[in-house]
Amino acid sequence: MTEKQDLPPLLARQVGKATLPDGSLDAQKLLGLVSSVYEANERDRRRTDHANELMAQELEDALTAIELQNMRFKAALDNMTQGVCLFDKAARMAVCNRRFQEIYGLEDADCKSGNNLMALLLASNALKQADEMERRLLMNEHLELDQGASAALEQEWPDGRHITIHRNRIPDGGFLDTIADVTENRKASAQIAHLARHDALTDLPNRLLLRERMQEVVRNALRDERCAIMCLDLDRFKMVNDTLGHPVGDALLVAVSERITSLVRSNDVVARLGGDEFAIIQQHVRKQSEPARLARRIIAELSKPYVIEGHKVQIGTSIGIEIVNVSDLNPDEALRNADLALYEAKAQGRGTYCVYSSEMHDSATKRRELETDLRDALAQGQFVVHYQPQLDIRENTINGFEALVRWEHPVRGTVSPVDFIPVCEEMGLIDELGKFVMQRACTDAKQWPEHISIAVNLSPLQFRSGNLPDIVKGAIALSGIPANRLELEITESVMLEDVASVLEQLRAIKRLGCQVSLDDFGTGYSSLSYIRHFPFDRIKIDQSFVKDLGDNPDSLAIIRAVAGLCGSLGIKSTAEGVETLDQLDILTREHCDSAQGYLFSKPVPLEQVHALIYPDDPPKQAKPADKAA
Repeated sequence: MTEKQDLPPLLARQVGKATLPDGSLDAQKLLGLVSSVYEANERDRRRTDHANELMAQELEDALTAIELQNMRFKAALDNMTQGVCLFDKAARMAVCNRRFQEIYGLEDADCKSGNNLMALLLASNALKQADEMERRLLMNEHLELDQGASAALEQEWPDGRHITIHRNRIPDGGFLDTIADVTENRKASAQIAHLARHDALTDLPNRLLLRERMQEVVRNALRDERCAIMCLDLDRFKMVNDTLGHPVGDALLVAVSERITSLVRSNDVVARLGGDEFAIIQQHVRKQSEPARLARRIIAELSKPYVIEGHKVQIGTSIGIEIVNVSDLNPDEALRNADLALYEAKAQGRGTYCVYSSEMHDSATKRRELETDLRDALAQGQFVVHYQPQLDIRENTINGFEALVRWEHPVRGTVSPVDFIPVCEEMGLIDELGKFVMQRACTDAKQWPEHISIAVNLSPLQFRSGNLPDIVKGAIALSGIPANRLELEITESVMLEDVASVLEQLRAIKRLGCQVSLDDFGTGYSSLSYIRHFPFDRIKIDQSFVKDLGDNPDSLAIIRAVAGLCGSLGIKSTAEGVETLDQLDILTREHCDSAQGYLFSKPVPLEQVHALIYPDDPPKQAKPADKAA
């Protein structure tokens, strides 16, 4: 038997355990011991194999997860709207995305890991479109971008694109460049900036840019240089807009802007302030006559006919001019003064120009004070109604009164309607004032004999709201006066507004039972056509014809014609402004129905009306009327 020391250590230990005291070997025990050892080894081997299998599976799973993560990372990179390129601390590319390649125009072969930034820029097809000097400049800007914590630059590339480059340092010493094509953003920003300073319809400078141009004129002015600021307002434009529609009106404004622009010099500025208002900066004015000469040319050019979408259109313009030393130019003050001159030009009859003077400022100041006082007048009860009688010529008795509003101002005294009615119309107060007069007149007339009517004048602007019939109905209901005692007077200018709407409202008023008369007959252009379109109850002959009776044969012929026309149509006729017995005699012979004027009485307050109706009765104090709403 082999000596124990020649055996492997493990077997030697097992032999030792199986050796009997007498030195013999217990073979059975030895076999059992060896078998148990080998079974343990087998179990260890199987455990080891299983552990290896598990580690292999985990490693495979980990590699799969890493690959999936890399795929996801690449998909995320390639779907970014910005280009991204990562460089190590030696400026060698580690990874870039598809958008980076697209922006720079790089092939896949150009974007190998390890390429440096210089190689990428040299391979860029986008930069190759530039000439050598521009290309070198663009490359150097990118290469020399600050290596600090972060830096950015924006470049305009030769193909017209605007590219921004942002660089961020990373902890290992490398850096990440983020590239974005911001061309559309820059275009949108430029468009927004343009729209903020230009009129969307005509593309002319707007009020904001006009002010900036005026400030530039001041900065660039030579010593003692002058300029002119002009404000233009189109005449009859609203009628075009209302009758032909806003598309035609817009096209007309574009045509007007083109005509104005064609008449000014290249260094002058034409702006649209809004609506049908334009402005001009005329630079380098050497003679006082130059702005006036340009204004006359503009008026003549804009007054020529236009053909807009098959419609022949004719308008005009009024112009206000402020001439000022450029060193003294204040944009707000210059525009205000030009606007005051424009207002004066329109007051002179439109289709003309006016140069600003200090008197206009004084007039505007008074006008503003008047407007302020007017706003308080209604609330403070400063308006009163006076009444002028109308005489039935055949009966020689009063058959009606005309209501005439007066403004009793605590400081100004009695203000004529000629002075404040137009201002009320412009301020939008005429509806409120007209309602007050109608309600007061109806309430006062309720105290008079039933055969006496009350006439109230209507402004053309009272028809614009469309609710005039309701106001009339309300005044009748509030006062309790029969509708047939209320007569509403309109002028021909009412028909120049919106004929269809005016006629509809007049017919509604007639259906209430009220009378409607045509005032100032003969002073317009189409009186006979108006009579044909609407059944008036009365025609009032303008006082300009009555004044000349006995001296002017034409006035007599007109009086005779109108009185005869009214007699034939069954319409009553009333002559206004009768001041002499001779005039009354002629009107009597010509069969005029009634007369009104200072020959009988001037307009008087309510407390004096009783004495006119009952001249033989002792004066009585009129019954106080209920306060009109």
